[in-house]
Formats: sequence, C-alpha cells, structure tokens
Amino acid sequence: MASSSRRRTGTTYQVFLSFRGPDTRQGFTDVLYHALVDAGIRVFRDDEELRKGEEIGEELLRAIDDSKIYAPIFSRGYAYSKWCLIELTKMFESKNRSDGKKIVPIFYDMTVDDVKLKTELYAGALSKHMEKFGTDTVKQWEEALRRAGKIKGWELKDTGHGGFAKKFATQVSMELKVKHKSVPKHLIQRDDQVGAVLNLLNIESPDVRFVGIHGMGGIGKTALAKTVYNGICDHFNHSIFLTDVRESSRQHKGIEHLQKQILAGPGLGSGEVTDVDDGIMRMREMFAYKRVMIVLDGVDDKKHIQFLAGEASWFGSGSRIIITTRDQRVLEIKQQRILTFEVEEMKPEEALQLFSMHAFGKESPPNGYLSLSEEAVASTGRLPLALEVMGSHLRDKRHADWVDEIERLEKVPHRDVEEKLTISYEALDTNAKRIFLDIACFFINHERTNPTYMWEACEFNPQMGLKVLISMSLVKVVAEKDRDGIKAKRLWMHDQLRDLGRKIVRDESLKGVVTCSRLWMHEDALDVLRQEEGRENVEMLCLCSNRSAGGHTFTPQQLSGLERLRYLECIGANFYGDMKHLLPNLMWLSWRYCPWEFTGTDLHLRNLVILDLSWSFISENWSGWSHIGAGSKLKVLDLTGCRYLIKTPDLSKFLSLERLILADCRNLVEIDPSIHKLKGLKFLNVQGCVSLRGFPEELCSLDRLQVILHTGSLDSTLPFKIPELIGNLTSLLILKMNNVQIIELPESIGRLSRLRSLSLKGCSGFMRLPDSLADMKSLVKLDISWTGIVELPQNIGRLEKLELLYLNGCEKMKKLPDSIGDLRSLAKLHLSWSGITELPDTIRNLKNLRVTNIEEVKELEVVNFHRYAEED
Repeated sequence: MASSSRRRTGTTYQVFLSFRGPDTRQGFTDVLYHALVDAGIRVFRDDEELRKGEEIGEELLRAIDDSKIYAPIFSRGYAYSKWCLIELTKMFESKNRSDGKKIVPIFYDMTVDDVKLKTELYAGALSKHMEKFGTDTVKQWEEALRRAGKIKGWELKDTGHGGFAKKFATQVSMELKVKHKSVPKHLIQRDDQVGAVLNLLNIESPDVRFVGIHGMGGIGKTALAKTVYNGICDHFNHSIFLTDVRESSRQHKGIEHLQKQILAGPGLGSGEVTDVDDGIMRMREMFAYKRVMIVLDGVDDKKHIQFLAGEASWFGSGSRIIITTRDQRVLEIKQQRILTFEVEEMKPEEALQLFSMHAFGKESPPNGYLSLSEEAVASTGRLPLALEVMGSHLRDKRHADWVDEIERLEKVPHRDVEEKLTISYEALDTNAKRIFLDIACFFINHERTNPTYMWEACEFNPQMGLKVLISMSLVKVVAEKDRDGIKAKRLWMHDQLRDLGRKIVRDESLKGVVTCSRLWMHEDALDVLRQEEGRENVEMLCLCSNRSAGGHTFTPQQLSGLERLRYLECIGANFYGDMKHLLPNLMWLSWRYCPWEFTGTDLHLRNLVILDLSWSFISENWSGWSHIGAGSKLKVLDLTGCRYLIKTPDLSKFLSLERLILADCRNLVEIDPSIHKLKGLKFLNVQGCVSLRGFPEELCSLDRLQVILHTGSLDSTLPFKIPELIGNLTSLLILKMNNVQIIELPESIGRLSRLRSLSLKGCSGFMRLPDSLADMKSLVKLDISWTGIVELPQNIGRLEKLELLYLNGCEKMKKLPDSIGDLRSLAKLHLSWSGITELPDTIRNLKNLRVTNIEEVKELEVVNFHRYAEED
C-alpha cells in the first residue's frame, strides 16, 4: 500500500490495474505497468498483499474514482481475493456515475466463461466467501463478475507479455488522448498537406526519420505540425511537442532548458541536466531503445537540431523527428538526412473560407461582399495569419473602407507578409500601439493583471486597447484556471506578429532615435548601461543573466539618463551608491532573487506600481524596505517564495496596495497588524505559508478585500485562528482555507453576503458549520470535503444560488437535512466516501442536479435517488 505522503500529493490516475499479487505481480502485471508508464500514462497499481485491516483505504477509493480506465486482470486466483472483488465492484459503481469511464478486462489465464461463473473455478471461490462475508456482499461480487464477463476484453492466450503490453498501451493512449495539442479555433484542415507529411513520415517503417516542414512566416507550419502530431502521437512510446524553439531558447538563455523539457516529458521522470553535453548524453540513454516522436517547432538555428535531436542513432526503431522552420537552410545537416516539405499558400476556396470566418463570422461572404473578399484574399497572398488579421481588421467596416484598405494591400509586394500586417498595426491609435509593442517585447504568455496595472498608470487605457487588439486578431487572451481554480488570463501573440513588433522597435534607431525604447535582450540592455549617453528613449529594460553566475550591480552612472524607464526586470542584481533622483518614472520593478543586503541608498521610486521581489533572500528587516522608498502608488507587492520572511514588513507605507502575494513563504508566522491600513487591498495570497498561525483581527477592517487564498500543510499541527470579525469583509468573493487546522469557524462568517466560493477542504479542528452560513445569499460553491463536520445546518436550503456542494470524505456525516431539496440551483453534489447512509425524499426536488458522486451510499438509497432523477 502506498504511504500517506503519496496519498496526499493530489495525484490523479488515468488507469487502475486490479490484479491478484501472487498470480501476476512479478511477471505480466509488472510488464504491463511499465509499458503504460512508458507511454506517458499515470497508472495506479494496487497490491492486496500489502493491505492492513479490513476496510478499503482512502487512497484506493480515490484512485478508483479518479481513474478513467479500469483494467482487471483475471487470473486463476483473482476471485479468491476479497480485495480484488471489492475493487471490481467499486469500478462498476464509479463507471455508473460517469459515462466517460471504461472497464477493459484482461483474461490472463482464464476464459470468459470462468468470469461469467459458468465453470466451477470462480463459482467455487464465491462459495467459500459466502461463509465469511454473507449473502448480500457475495451477491454484489457475483453481479460484478457476470457484468465483467459480458464486456469484450483482451485475451492473453499465447501472446508474449511484452508484445501484448505494447499493443494494450497503444490502445489505452488512443482512448485517453493524453498528448494532443490544441489547434486554431478556425482551422481549415488541408488534407492534401497533412497526407503529404504523413507519407514522408511513413510511421509503419522501422527506420528513424527526420522530416522538416518549411515555409514563410504565417503560412501555417505550426498548425500543420499540430494536426499531424495529433493524428499519430498515440503510436509512439513518447511524444513531445516543443513550441517556438527559437523564442524559448532566447528567453531561458540556452538549449539546456529545452533539453530539460524533452527529458521531463510524460512518464520520463526528472528533466534535470547540468549542461548541453549532459543533456545529449541523457537523451541518448533515455531514447536509444524507445519509439519516440519529437516536434521542434520554430527552429532558426542548426544547433537546435544538433543538440535536441542529434541524429538517428539517438533514438529507437520507428522514431520520428519533425522540425518546422522558416529557413530551409536550417534543415541542411551533414550528419543527418532530413526529408523536407514546403507549406504552400492556401487554395483560393480555402483562403476565402478562412477570411470569411474572421471578417463575417461565417464560411462565406454575404451578398455584396464576395468580389471584395476575393480581392482581399488575393492581396494577402492567401497566408493564414494574414487572412486572419486582415479579416478581423475589415470586420464591421463600411464598404468604402474595404475598397481603400484593399488598395493599400495591393500595393505591398505579394510575399511581404510583414508589410501586410503593418497595415493593421498602423490602424491602431497611439496607446494600442504601445500596448502591442510591450506585449511583443516582454509579455507573451504573461498573465495580464500586472501589465494592466502598469498600462493604467501610464494612462494607456488598457481595457479599450486590449479590446481593439483582440478584435483585430493582433493579440489573443488565453483563459486558463490556476491551481486555486481561479481563471487566469494570459496574453498570447503569433510569432510573426511578435517579430513585427520587435522590428518596429529596432527600426526606431533608423528614425533618428539613438536607442530602442524596449530592450528585451540581456546583451543589448548591458550595452546601453555601459554607454554614457543615449538612454533617454529607453522605456523598458530586461537584465536577466543566469542567476547562478551572479547578478548585475547598478551604479548611479548606469542609471542616470533613464528618465523614461517605466519597467525594469533583473535577476539577482543589486544597487550600489546614491540613487537619489534616479528612475523617477519607474512603475514596475521585477527584482527576483534579490540579495539579503541592499547596497544602495535613497532609491525613492515615487511612481512604482508593481514591486516583484519573489524568491528573494530578504527578511522583514531588509534594509531595502526603508531605502527603496516605494509606497504611495504601489498596487502589487509580490513576495512569493521569500523563505527568510518570518513576519511581513511594516505595510503602512503601501497605502494604495491592491494585491499582496506571500505564496510559498514557508517560514512566515505572522502578518503585521499594519495590514489594516491597506484600505484598497483586494487580493491576499498566502498559499503554501505552512507556518502561518492566523490572520490578524486588523484584517477584518479591509472592506474592499475580495479574495483570500490559503492552503496549509496536511501534516501541520499548528492551529490557525480565523478572526471573530471576519464577517466584516463584506466584499469578499472567494475564501479558500484548505488543509488548515481551524480553531473555530466564527458565527460572523454568515455576514459574507457577497461570498461566491467557500472552500474548507481538508480542514480539521472543528465539527460544525454555523447556522449563519445560510445567510450567504451569493454562495455558489461550498467545499467541506475531508473534514470532520458532523452535519450540515438544517437551514442550508436557504442558499438558493448554491450550485456546487462537495462533501467527499465527510465520514462523520450520516445524513443530509430535508432542506437540501430547497437548493434549486444545485448542479453538482459529491458524497463519495462520506458516512451518509440515507438520502431525504426531498432530494427529488433537485431538478438542476446534473453530476452526482454517491459512493458508499446504501444500495436502496442509490436506487431511490436514481428513481427520483428519472421521475424528474
């Protein structure tokens, strides 16, 4: 049995293997397990010989519930194990609750008739169980076996273990679709090109093949590579897709980062490498006998191929390497033959369809716009990116504007994509242009919150600017949920548009400007700091050398003249000397891995809006707190991972602060009471602050606070104090207090009338929810899973907006109150592994209930529940 520490990692599994240990543990099951893991699949492998006690464990229940595919391995001893039969029964119960789950029986040394109980072998085993476990239990096991026998499974027969396991893993991979890449929303799949690349790859051939996809920027190389990848990735032991190799190599200062990504692919374990040569050696060792597919997207240097894919001898038989590049010369490597395919422009009918989707929101132009659309398509060179950008650019414009814009397009040389895209850029107003250039140079794949704060301080009107950029397909905002379930929005831009933005910045020097306004390359920034003049135009600067080599030391001479600098990013750097009157317009200082000693003086950053000191070596007594002089305009203070902080610094100087991030400050014990002066604070993150003992009472005076995130340690014995006056936080929308030993849940919590989400998952130390909980009229989600709560408040039915209710693992809770039927908005109810043994009749009133998880509820009540659902 796995240890409790493993259970608490939150691992979710995809495949659950159920087997009789003495029969197959050291042989077939071990081979099958490793074949699945090598295919990048997360597998739970149980062994009943390691069990203790009579009850099925929490980890086992969770593994069954989380898994998508169940593989019972029917051997001669399977039915003689009570644990195997319990697992099989639980598999069917879990499958009944979710249409997406599948049971795939493997008949190891048994026949289907044996499992259907048509022979004496399993029937005799059940007879022996009857004496110890009784009729009711054995009937459940009997039904599970008969049902399993009706499912078309896999028979081992005379097949070798290795060959069988490989085929099984391939099939499971195809079922799970674990590796697929997302493709553009309005993709026009070009079957002829996909077919041509597949012919070059010829995945049936046992040799190792390299295929290069080349073509001009914006023509659709990445989309083609993703489509091909999605179609064949399930045929390989490992499939890895490296996006935008050129940019990733630049951002992370070298090839090692990309080697780590490959080595840390699905099922490969640690991706740590010490240097490029070590990475090559490890890749050779890892892949020499494995069939792998690696896609290197956006390559512009032969070294990328040499260090990331080398040559055929690195890889096992049947491996495939796909490279996309704008420059065909990159694919001319002496030591390795690379088959090539050139992506051509779209066919006229394909291009018109893509253009129409962006210009009109449908597959063909409306009456009166067909000929104009055909002209526009012809003038764009039928390139997917240009079609998307120009279609978005012309959307909602007048007929006359269409004529003017198409005339401009026709004057640009046919294959000059950059000039065509420039037309859309030039149509932007000044503020939108600045935002576009900032993103192109610094903020691709960045969460948009902090840039928005800076743009607001610059009076760029970011809400309107981003709206225009998105509508014109120049920028995309990708929504994704972070680890707290909060939707994060990241900025994204096509590499062709990124290059356009950076070219515009570089070309500034051709217009009489001495220095570029945005310096995103470390070497360029260093050159500017070394020169004595010509810095007056610099607005943004990144100086991020490898922190292991030591950071840069800024002197007054280097910073003088940077009057317009509004963004400074550095790693492990320091300031030396008198900084008075320097950097007067700096709005964002990203100073990660800041040293413990501040060697500068009088660095008064009066206009600073964002201060990021994450992963620094500072404490609450850091001298920089007094010297840096930030405060009156600061909106964001990020101290993530500052492990020397025992207490937050005096916060009273940061009166405008809206976001305070203390995540992973593992030694933080106390939040300074001065927090009560932060009247504008909206967001407080203390995730991973495992030593924190409570919130100060002063926190309760922050009537604009909207989000509190806290996750303690499952092993913590430290009690955590929630202030009695927490109900004063009337603007609070999200309160997450997971895995915290709460002393008491105050009655005042019911006054949080705007609260939408309350999570107390894994909290210990209290056994009841206050009756005032029913006063939270805005509550949509309530998660009290894995707590010791005995019962829900009798008046919980008053939570008329509640949609999600999680009671998983509430073992002390035996029943639900009748008022549960009044939760008319309830859509998801989870009762797995709880102590609930009956459901009230009022459950039939839950007409909006769509997802239920009712493991461990007695069979009669389960039947009744489904009957209610059918009646509704």
